[in-house]
Amino acid sequence: MPDIRAFKGVLYNPQKINDIAKVITEPYDVINPAQQQAYYELHPYNIINLILGKKTLKDSAKNNQYTRAKEYFAQWQKENVLLRDKKKSIYIYSQSFPYDGKIKTRTGFIALMKLEDFAKNSVLPHENTFSGPVQDRLRLLQTVGANLSPIFALCGDQKGKINKLLSVHKRKHKPYFVFEKEGVVHRLWKMSDRKNIAVIKRLLKDQQIFIADGHHRYEAALNYKKNREKDRKIKCNGCDYNYVMTYLATTTDKGLTILPTHRALKIKSGIKPEEVVSCLKKSLPVRSFSSSAELFAYMRRQPPLKSVFGMYLEGKFYCLLLKNTSRVYRLVDSKKNRFSQSLDVAILHNCIIHKILNISPAQGDIFYTRDAQEAIYFVDQDKYQLAFFLRPTTVREVKKVAKAGERMPHKSTYFYPKLVTGLVVNALD
Repeated sequence: MPDIRAFKGVLYNPQKINDIAKVITEPYDVINPAQQQAYYELHPYNIINLILGKKTLKDSAKNNQYTRAKEYFAQWQKENVLLRDKKKSIYIYSQSFPYDGKIKTRTGFIALMKLEDFAKNSVLPHENTFSGPVQDRLRLLQTVGANLSPIFALCGDQKGKINKLLSVHKRKHKPYFVFEKEGVVHRLWKMSDRKNIAVIKRLLKDQQIFIADGHHRYEAALNYKKNREKDRKIKCNGCDYNYVMTYLATTTDKGLTILPTHRALKIKSGIKPEEVVSCLKKSLPVRSFSSSAELFAYMRRQPPLKSVFGMYLEGKFYCLLLKNTSRVYRLVDSKKNRFSQSLDVAILHNCIIHKILNISPAQGDIFYTRDAQEAIYFVDQDKYQLAFFLRPTTVREVKKVAKAGERMPHKSTYFYPKLVTGLVVNALD
């Protein structure tokens, strides 16, 4: 049973910050070095200074990006740039964005969620993590003493009661923040009503929670909790470190959107494009198309149970369509019965790239992008020689993999839009 609770969030002071869009960012792990520098220059109080501080050659154990983040956080509160709420609240957060010719809106709420080991099957992951990012986020959490950005998680909503409750509150109250960033309109409301919060807690009873984004930060928070318990030598169920700030959206929310992540690959020198196509044709049906628009329209028309992939090389578009995936499974030596191996992204990497094409990409040989045209451009510029296009992973597939105790391959999901960092911070007492 997931346990959530309201908290006194730390938010930017509108009296000090005229344009909230200038101080918030995307999650730290999707910010490239150029964007990082741009955020530094955009505003002196940008949250980038906390989540992704600059490193210098003079850094030491006592003076580094983590200790500077702690100093900024304390100083900004002292200057009233950041204000801590006087009432415990949950924070309703909506994002409206253009998609497929329409405007969609995803609405969820930010609260504290009790940390649970994955073995308890209360909170379930769907992606693998890496020790480096976990240790980085753990060190930041230990030093600053705050959840600087929320985990993104999914929950059920029997009969749509949670969504209805959130919608009623939105209609009756003005948002605390409203701003636009890169075509997405963000709105944040405070909900302090104890009765409504109690209703949401009750509606989440016996629900399983699925982590959509933020696996590294969740594990960092879990490790932080274990370290604190070890230091105290006793458990403290009510202590702040037992909880992590989490954005929860329901799996039935109409704005819930997953985008595909496409791949551009560097291939071994000496491999000719015609050899790639002929090699694929030995194992798979390959069909050519005259344009990307024609290819993507064909991919969209295919039934969900079929595995379909787009491919681009040397100015030509192709489609690889698998009507019977068992034919491809024979190419995989292990883990044949795992559901995660039936996902398109797994078949692409395990069967098509590794087994059929005999390509084992080294680090840096694959470029991931949700923009298919960007992948095409890089192939045209000969930065990469081959691009593969995927359909999006579905929420059903995410839940099924998580419930089976399995993990999806790297870059399997891209929940869009990303949550921004800096709207609400949870300072640990």
